[in-house]
Amino acid sequence: MTRSGARFRISKIVEQAATVVPSLREKNITPHSFRHSAAMNLLQSGVDISTIAIWLGHSSLETTHKYMVADMENKRRAMEKAGSSGNALYKYKPSTDLLSFLNSL
Repeated sequence: MTRSGARFRISKIVEQAATVVPSLREKNITPHSFRHSAAMNLLQSGVDISTIAIWLGHSSLETTHKYMVADMENKRRAMEKAGSSGNALYKYKPSTDLLSFLNSL
């Protein structure tokens, strides 16, 4: 299947799905969207990053590491939402004992 063929099929599927979820019309859904979603789902399911890199065909773990960073950002935002009260955002503050221990390593 060609790149344009894949794009055509995705466009048709999105068009059909948009009758149920109208907000899909505003999104740019590409073959890469599926690739990225699959990689993020694998990462969130606990699959090792090196396995994901091989599956995606990345020659370097640094390329795949972007998915891990994106996942950590999602976790940080979720923690802020869960721990927020009013306008104050949750910020973790390690104890001095923990900091001393880490500094001793």
